[in-house]
Amino acid sequence: MKNLVISRKGFDSTAGGRASPIFETGEIFSVPIPQKKQSPFRYRDLQFNDLAGQEILNLIGAKSISDKDFCHVDPLLSERIGIFGQAGGAQGELDNCGIERGDLFLFFGWFKNYHRRGPDLHHLFGWLQVEKIIKGNNEILNFLSKEGLSHPHGTKDITQYKNNTIYIASKNLTFSDRVRDLKGHGRFKKTAQELILTEKDKTRSRWRFPQEYFSDTRNLFRNRLKWKDRKNCLVNCMGIGQEFILNAHDNPSVVDWASHLINMYGRD
Repeated sequence: MKNLVISRKGFDSTAGGRASPIFETGEIFSVPIPQKKQSPFRYRDLQFNDLAGQEILNLIGAKSISDKDFCHVDPLLSERIGIFGQAGGAQGELDNCGIERGDLFLFFGWFKNYHRRGPDLHHLFGWLQVEKIIKGNNEILNFLSKEGLSHPHGTKDITQYKNNTIYIASKNLTFSDRVRDLKGHGRFKKTAQELILTEKDKTRSRWRFPQEYFSDTRNLFRNRLKWKDRKNCLVNCMGIGQEFILNAHDNPSVVDWASHLINMYGRD
């Protein structure tokens, strides 16, 4: 693995405007952002345990969104094949950093325990290791059709996405012996302190990485992240941006961190 991408997805302050829920059971669910143009999915198609899409929207207070509205279910981590789509400038960043087969995405978003009036958190919720990268509308549509799958980046509207790309998950994880028996994509089912990026009692964009894995890193940040306090492994995740790319090639301890998280919290 050369790159570990910490990728922001789901409801945020501009798309959706509410945090995704941490339920009383500790389970977590990333609510996909709204999509103005046609999508294969609407909010009424969402289901989490016994909760339908409208019930999830009601729980988090997303009053401006109806269950009839289209939503952008991406990354797709619940199907037999894991798929993540990207386009535009964010995809340009991934291209510029040479994201390739074997690299790992860890997905995070804005979460909150509404029942306990908990704090706003940046929380990891899933992963995907790259097996294949498919570029271009026709190529993406052909792949999805062949596999009998739907995905928001599979569209005939060539004006919808520039630099349209999807990342296909490997069947099983390959970057560490500790996780080789786990699928190449999946979701963290429940909250855990180690899955929370946000430093305790700070705003959600003030991150603390675990010193055990990050204190001796070098040339770690490949795009926008910078150390705020390197000694204490503090980072400010500020401003607009979806993809935060870490240099895993020169920092095997970061790979160990990802391995630990998935091995500990990615099992059913």
